Amino acid sequence: MKAPCYFVLVAVLSASAALLPAAPFGFRNDDRVALVGNTVVERAQRFGHVETLLNLAAGAGVKGLTFRNIGWSGDSVFGDARSYFGAPKEGRDRLQRVVKEVKPTVLLVCYGTNAAMTAKKGWTDDPAGAARSRSGDEESLSLFVETYGKLLDLIVAGAGAELREVVLISPPPLENLGHPLPDQSANNARLAVYRDAIRDLAEARGHRFLDLFQKMGGNKLKAGEKSRGPLSINGVHYGDAGYVLIGESLVSGLGLTLPENLSANDSSVVALRTTIMEKNRLFFHRWRPSNETYLFLFRKHEQGNNAKEIPMFDPLIEKEEEAVERLRAVVFNKL
Repeated sequence: MKAPCYFVLVAVLSASAALLPAAPFGFRNDDRVALVGNTVVERAQRFGHVETLLNLAAGAGVKGLTFRNIGWSGDSVFGDARSYFGAPKEGRDRLQRVVKEVKPTVLLVCYGTNAAMTAKKGWTDDPAGAARSRSGDEESLSLFVETYGKLLDLIVAGAGAELREVVLISPPPLENLGHPLPDQSANNARLAVYRDAIRDLAEARGHRFLDLFQKMGGNKLKAGEKSRGPLSINGVHYGDAGYVLIGESLVSGLGLTLPENLSANDSSVVALRTTIMEKNRLFFHRWRPSNETYLFLFRKHEQGNNAKEIPMFDPLIEKEEEAVERLRAVVFNKL
């Protein structure tokens, strides 16, 4: 695969522009950005492009910008995947607890793919919605929107008084990569419907809306047509090249621009992205330790004494974030 190349994107008016608050979006000094969602959000931390591009699009004048990826693969708006052993409410409580710890000033939230793809098979085990989630497209969509609103209430309450921006992001389109992988045309048609519903939810709640589906070419897809890609490894899960496009789409969708003459292959940009990925790795183990059952849950009587080591990640994360700040300055000084 070719090395990624960042192109300067010019902000353009889109159908979602009318839904944005009057003031244009912009990052501020010491903003704490939380990325919340399911698989497409969690996987972003592996590649670093999304955070690198948003960091640079923030501009040289913004200092102390930090990001926390608290996405969870396979999650639903009920919090199913975040629940280890209990009902999905456990997952929602976990999410709110982490949001309280992060104290974000900006929330970027992306849900909807799994619900759109499984409207007849069901996408939650929560007793309050399990039956409705497998009752067909219309009922499943209604449940999704209703529960998404409740989840946002929970997240916003957990974020606290310093939260100033909530951006609802539509899921990206899926790819048709040809046999033997399945044709995703029907799923993309449903994703377009979910995109519209998320846009309406954002408008009703006074949040910003970012049409990632449209930005990544979803509106131009034709049924049965093979994708130009591959941007994903299987039509669903985006890879390195896919996250470059996702990052660029988020930048332009927020009305931001990237610095001129920016190259992903420049040594300073590579160093910045590498450091961001290391920070993400450390933070992942900080908030999702692999042996949580032994550290905090019903087997903590065996190894709970090791729980004291989890906060030891904090200075390591802080050190990487200091490096990110220095490397941002290096990139801007070279442009």
